[in-house]
Amino acid sequence: MKSKRKWKKSYMPIILIILLIIGLIWQFIMVRAERKRYPAVGAYVDVGTYQAHYYSQGTGEVAFFFITGSGTPCAYTDFYALQNMLSTIGQTVTFDHAGSGWSSNTKTPRTIENLANELSILIDTVAQNKPVILLCHSLGSLETIRYAQMNPEKVKGIIFLDSGSPEFYSNDTELLAKILNRGTAFIRTFGVNRLLGELGVLLPLYGESVRNQNISKKVKKLDKAMYYQLAGNPASLSTIKLINENGETVSKGPSLGEIPVLVLSSDSGKEWNDVQIQLASWSNNSKQVVIDDSEHYLYWSNFDEVSEYIETFVREIIN
Repeated sequence: MKSKRKWKKSYMPIILIILLIIGLIWQFIMVRAERKRYPAVGAYVDVGTYQAHYYSQGTGEVAFFFITGSGTPCAYTDFYALQNMLSTIGQTVTFDHAGSGWSSNTKTPRTIENLANELSILIDTVAQNKPVILLCHSLGSLETIRYAQMNPEKVKGIIFLDSGSPEFYSNDTELLAKILNRGTAFIRTFGVNRLLGELGVLLPLYGESVRNQNISKKVKKLDKAMYYQLAGNPASLSTIKLINENGETVSKGPSLGEIPVLVLSSDSGKEWNDVQIQLASWSNNSKQVVIDDSEHYLYWSNFDEVSEYIETFVREIIN
């Protein structure tokens, strides 16, 4: 009996190392295959610090720009349904932050000034001379507000999708976000999230668990491939490391004045709702709505209700 226990203690670490090596090789092979299988669906803009991939759909006098939260693997799949819906009203543009989706990496610090400048170049290139409506999720609120502070005359409206306020991000602890990012990076590198996904278990951190219930089979495969490749990517860690500094910079900037703002919030308790009210207070022309029984990726978990609010808001400000 003792000999069996000794055997287990002696060989378990070796078995674990072998499994991790197998997972590492599997991940490496699959990433290379998926990059060939899923070429970029859109085009690129040189924003000075990286080659930004974007996808434009629809035409019109107003342009909708979608801004992802921290670490979202692929903007095209993340905003797929909303982009299809709004493309009947105007031009819609999704884009991948540096190191995500089909965009290139960058060594340029992910300060809020750099993020807002990159967004400004993208908007001026892809939707020149058009008024813009910005839709952002989660941490994307900082980039959105900073752009509006710099270019108030260009922004026709803002839609916040379960985003945080600058005050919240300037004081929020970065430690948990860093731990989640590094943990996710580890299981991605060794193919654990890929194995779980193929077994039907998608981790909820990046929204795949709700998104994959609502998209077509073709887009679902792409979404999972991006998730397997990029969850917990180093570029998102660079942004996480500057959350407090970026939040403080935006907090010190001017308010949004009379820019129309719609704040759509998940029902995540009083503390989070207080943050949502704080976010809405950045504009003198805002409306905040709590979506019942919703998740952080509420534009997937409660798509019909969210899209109704968005369409009503958009038609009011462009008519």
